[in-house]
Amino acid sequence: MTNISDNKCTKGDYRRLFAEAAEPLRELCYMLTSNVELSDKILEAALEQSLKGAETVFRNWMLSWARRLVIKACIEIVRPWASPLGADTYPLSPLRLDATDHGHLSQVFGLPSEVFLESLRHLDALSRFVFVLRAMEGYSRHETSLLLNIDDRLCDWVHVRAAQRLEEDAKPIETPVPTPFPQYELALAGD
Repeated sequence: MTNISDNKCTKGDYRRLFAEAAEPLRELCYMLTSNVELSDKILEAALEQSLKGAETVFRNWMLSWARRLVIKACIEIVRPWASPLGADTYPLSPLRLDATDHGHLSQVFGLPSEVFLESLRHLDALSRFVFVLRAMEGYSRHETSLLLNIDDRLCDWVHVRAAQRLEEDAKPIETPVPTPFPQYELALAGD
């Protein structure tokens, strides 16, 4: 039989985890903050925080715990509900929660990462946090609303609006095909 303490993390385990998972954790942090320097600082703070509680976490929960620490640090620093376009500016008008065509979300996730990240950066902080937590990290509406300290209904509304804006950004821009000789088209139209 295995001793429970053998399955607990050590500080060395967390240092290795942060070294091995640095890029995905940095990407998560950047998606939430949209700021490279801030993301690096948050990762350092999350590592320090994880080292303090390393012995309380099981090894098979390490990555999940690390992601959670990064998310919590981002929330505490960015405070998305207090952003200029935070929760107070969202009208809670009636909204069909099935208004988002989730087939288009596959187009959003199919975009090159640079294009997707740029579209995500254009969302206000609250929309960005709600979308990343719900659509990408798999948090429920209730979990997201608790983490962000917002109402469940607002959480749904913000998620749908963020998804719609990202879907709009994912649609290919149709540019008119220029005619080689526009003056001839005008002449033909006058006949």
